[in-house]
Amino acid sequence: MKKIRLKKIKDKIIFANTVSLVFISFIIILGMTIFLIHKAVEAETKEMDKLVLSAIEKLNNVPIDKLKQTYKNYDYADKQYISLAVEKNGDFIYLTDDENRSDFKKIEVNKLETKWDRFVYKRIYTVNNTKYYAIRNFKFMEAHEILYVMLVMFVLITISIIIISKIVAEYVLNPLSNIIFQSKEINNHNIDAQLTKTRDDEIGELIDVLNETFKKKEEIIESQKTFSSDVSHELKTPLAIMKGYLDILEWGKNDKDLLNEAIENLNLEVKNIERIINTLFLSSNLEKITIKKEIINVNSLFEKIKKDYELLNIERKIIVKVDEKINIFADKNLISEVLRGLIDNSIKYSIGNIELIAKEDEMVEIIVRNYGEGIPEEEKKKLFNRNFQGKNAKKGVGLGLSIIKDIILLNDGEIYLENRKDGVDVRMLFKKMDYENE
Repeated sequence: MKKIRLKKIKDKIIFANTVSLVFISFIIILGMTIFLIHKAVEAETKEMDKLVLSAIEKLNNVPIDKLKQTYKNYDYADKQYISLAVEKNGDFIYLTDDENRSDFKKIEVNKLETKWDRFVYKRIYTVNNTKYYAIRNFKFMEAHEILYVMLVMFVLITISIIIISKIVAEYVLNPLSNIIFQSKEINNHNIDAQLTKTRDDEIGELIDVLNETFKKKEEIIESQKTFSSDVSHELKTPLAIMKGYLDILEWGKNDKDLLNEAIENLNLEVKNIERIINTLFLSSNLEKITIKKEIINVNSLFEKIKKDYELLNIERKIIVKVDEKINIFADKNLISEVLRGLIDNSIKYSIGNIELIAKEDEMVEIIVRNYGEGIPEEEKKKLFNRNFQGKNAKKGVGLGLSIIKDIILLNDGEIYLENRKDGVDVRMLFKKMDYENE
């Protein structure tokens, strides 16, 4: 169907160009033809006036009875094309015997008549009260030749216009055919393909726009894949924690304190699951995330997270190093997910224990410390960029660093990475609580 439409566009271009240019050519050629014939006829009529006046001068003093014979004996150029008659003293004398005899007395004014095969010039010359009637038939070969030449020119111009229009239409539309073909290839799951740009005109600009569109389409598809992976991975931790507390309920249901603690933590994890889903949309829907800031005791937060991971029976130890009095003002659920994401990454990319550290000076500094291989300097800044994968990246890395950074920024904090000789610190800075204003 698209090929048929493309053909119609090409035919329309050819037809429109041909009709418009042929019409213009026809008007120009017609005007040139009329002008050239007019100039030629004008030259011939002037020549006729000279010849006829010369003959009249010869006949002017000749007696009436000798006019015809005298004219017959007088020879001049183009005589065979000129018919002549004289009206003198009431007598009408035909000096030539030809088919124009019946037309002489009809001549009233000077005029040029156009016949289908010739021009007829009729004129009255008055000399000494004698009228001379002259008719000149131009069987004008030059006019025919001009018409033939112009007709041939018109045909050649028409053919040229059709050929040129066809070439121009193909030049303009062939790239569109290629765009359609390549676009079909891309639609057939070949999302990595790019349209080939061969021109720097509007077609080239269109290709750039389409390539950018396809690139965004590819990014969206990859983002959807990543999102699905993130959802499945991020829900594992809270679901595993919930399973751990359900196990506690099963064997500790007679312990009222343990039962209440398990129920309370199950409720928290349900909220965390809801928060995780919202957080995973953060990269494209920041404005939809509602930040609920509150005063958070960092030590209590660390201990809660440590206890959650102990339920997962991980082989690593989580060590808490913090002053009990350190507090921050932030969204507790979001900060919890940040810490969990960083712990998950540490589990994947490091060895040994994981330390949760908090310090307070001019600002509150929270550190997630792991032990293992450092991060290459060229990757450190890029790790917070969306869709960036380091050379050691593993599939399903959990909460991406770009989203973690977004969360920290939403809570008016800062985050950066720092290599140590024996591992990596992820450092987060928050404003110090002003208790006097609380």
